[in-house]
Amino acid sequence: MRARLAWALAALPLAACTVPPRQPAVPAPTHASSAELAAAIAAAARQSEQEVDPHRRADLAAAASRDADECIAQAPEAAACLFGRGVALGLEAREHPAHASALLNDMLSTLARAEAIDPAYDDAGPARVQGLVWTRAPGWPLGPGDPERGLAAAQRAAALRPQHPPNWLAVAEAQAKTGAPADARASYERARDLATALPDTPDRAEWLKEAQQGLRHLP
Repeated sequence: MRARLAWALAALPLAACTVPPRQPAVPAPTHASSAELAAAIAAAARQSEQEVDPHRRADLAAAASRDADECIAQAPEAAACLFGRGVALGLEAREHPAHASALLNDMLSTLARAEAIDPAYDDAGPARVQGLVWTRAPGWPLGPGDPERGLAAAQRAAALRPQHPPNWLAVAEAQAKTGAPADARASYERARDLATALPDTPDRAEWLKEAQQGLRHLP
């Protein structure tokens, strides 16, 4: 159960857009562009975060995987497609825990390629998501988890896009995991303050909630 939970957590915060929960999955349009396919993957990931039906989550993961394959076929070196494939692999890992370790290793490799091509994509998303996976996944032999590497990746994201609250949330989570609660508190507070200054959106509300929860769980 502990490993299963870690795979689920690793896939959660990957989408960049807000999609209302429990709506039917909307497939990418026929002959979709790589940008449309990347957006469809992000939408599937956001829906999956809210979905409680395991069959629906499996359908969303499968749809994201198909869209990622098509995106990579169109533009194999595009950061959007590589990032989308990383997201899709995270969803697959959550739904197929028996293969989660291999899928997450593939996810990390794919995100590293995306970061090498365009580190600023999705407000430093490739480094941020790598950081979350390294931080949240179990360590060897159950998985690729390595909180120190997670902290380094999250710090790269925060250095590149310091005004984006999720980057500091990722830093704070890694700092807490590596035994630096005072640093984690400062990072959670920074994420909270940055989010507070933003317009009222569902994403802002979620970032504020995550920052407050993180602060409450610190010693």
